[in-house]
Formats: sequence, C-alpha cells, structure tokens
Amino acid sequence: MTKIAVIIPDRGDRPTFTANCLRMIAAQTLQPSQIIHVNDKPKGQLPDITYRYRTGYSQVNKDIDVIAFIENDDWYSPTYLENSAELWHNSGKPDLLGRTETIYYNINERAYFTMKHSNRSSAMNTLIRPNLKINWCKDSEVYTDLHLWYNVPNIHKVIIPQPLNCLGIKHGVGLCGGKNHTDYLHRYINKDDDMFWLMSLVDNESYKFYNESF
Repeated sequence: MTKIAVIIPDRGDRPTFTANCLRMIAAQTLQPSQIIHVNDKPKGQLPDITYRYRTGYSQVNKDIDVIAFIENDDWYSPTYLENSAELWHNSGKPDLLGRTETIYYNINERAYFTMKHSNRSSAMNTLIRPNLKINWCKDSEVYTDLHLWYNVPNIHKVIIPQPLNCLGIKHGVGLCGGKNHTDYLHRYINKDDDMFWLMSLVDNESYKFYNESF
C-alpha cells in the first residue's frame, strides 16, 4: 500500500478551517502515514506559505512514498487521498503529479469558476515525491505551485484529468493564502446564491461549516 504523507501549511490565524481540515483527513478512506502540520509562529506580516511547504517537506519520514499538499481551508472528498495515490501509482509514480483543472469556490461571493491548465497544477491538488533536490522560491512567494511546476528542472512531471473531489475554497481569511484570492478579475461567474451546487458536492459537515460560518 502506498504510504502517503500530508503537509498542511498553517499560521494559526484560521483555526476553524484547521479543525475542519483535520476532520476531513480523519475521514479519508486511505489514512496518511504521516501528518505534518506546519504551524510555526509567523516572523512577520508577509505571506509565508512557501516557507511552510519547504519546512514540512524537510520533515517527511524516510519510508514515505509520496506527499500530498493539503491546504487547510480547502475541501477534500473522503476518497481524495486514496484516489490520488492510485492515480500516482498508475501514472508511473512521477516526481510531481497534478490535475488539469481546479475549481475555486468563493464563500463570500457564493459563486465559483473553473480554471483549466494543461502544464501545471494548483498546490492544493499536487502530489510530490520526497527527497527531491528542490531549489525553493522565496519564503514569501505565494505561488509555490507555479515554482514547482515551472522552475524545478530534471524531475518527472505528470498532469492528468481528475474526478471532482476537491475544491479551492476562497474566503479572505488569514495570510497563509486566503487573502490573495479576491475577485478582482471577476472570475466567479457561476452563481450559487442558495449554495445548492455546493450542497450537492461536499459532505454534510463541510456544508454546515461553510454555510453557517460566513
């Protein structure tokens, strides 16, 4: 069985999201062999998600096969890790595995959009092998995913379609990434005023959390 680790970058500034994230991980059909919750005290007001991914990556156990980046404010289905591990195995166990599209749901706007990409993946649904030689970008760089997909040479990268089993949740809470996704490009064109679409997708506990907390 594939031994998978999860890295959760956190700054302690959105504890309700963290609690919901840990609940979703506990419900996974494939349980991670290691959970790395990087919740170091921030050194300043700049976003530092790259620092947290880099720190977590350096702490992965030697027997881990692959790592999932889990962002604590996003939604993951109970089969997310099992499905991801299977896709990774069936794709030849690449150094970097990602998905061809990401769906972002804005709680405050109650709307969503789909971002399609053929040569990179969002961090929230990226898998990476341990022990790679990575020249990480600046700790304050918020787009760690773009750096890994575009600027790390000599690694095997695979990008594939995926079932709809995770959502990027945007809300404007916290400096770990949430404040960097305002709708200045007006991309949230699929309105979900009554949250029926979200309710049809996510588990009941997550729907209750998103519906009652904002």
